[in-house]
Amino acid sequence: MSHRVRGTLDALVDDENRLLRPIGMSAREAAARTGDLLGRLADTPGVRVFAGVRPTKYSPRIGFAVCTASHVLLVESVAWPSGAYTVTAQGRVLCDGTYIGQSVHPLLGSVRLLRRLVHRRQIGAVVVVHPSGRGTPTLPARSPAGPAWLTPDEVRPHIGRRLLLRRRETTYCHLDTNSW
Repeated sequence: MSHRVRGTLDALVDDENRLLRPIGMSAREAAARTGDLLGRLADTPGVRVFAGVRPTKYSPRIGFAVCTASHVLLVESVAWPSGAYTVTAQGRVLCDGTYIGQSVHPLLGSVRLLRRLVHRRQIGAVVVVHPSGRGTPTLPARSPAGPAWLTPDEVRPHIGRRLLLRRRETTYCHLDTNSW
């Protein structure tokens, strides 16, 4: 990861309480793979990348927050084996129609909380899904209410379109990863 990434992934732990978690690799390994994809963004003027953020005092840490003067994007990382993944209206993640004990509800709750706290910024979330094992997972459909589900190849173009190409930012945002 770039030297401009603030924070560390050291506090990411594999825990059954994580409602989005990788299968077949550790949470830190999945986040590190995503961090490699985000490294160049941290070198872009006006963009800050924070690692190991905690949106609320009691929530598990999220891999990254990418921030500009007008946007904050929470970036979570998972690794899933092949299968057809969907998300219910309640945020439960299903693989081939079976609930796998994971949910996007806490991530979306963090987005809602940040929207209440930071009125002038657009807040969103993405989940980067790294394949684990053979085959490629089929990602959940994108919905306006949910996070964007991205393959590793989609991360840079999606975040670039979402944050950088709308407007070049010249001011920096300051987030304290210890309080998150």
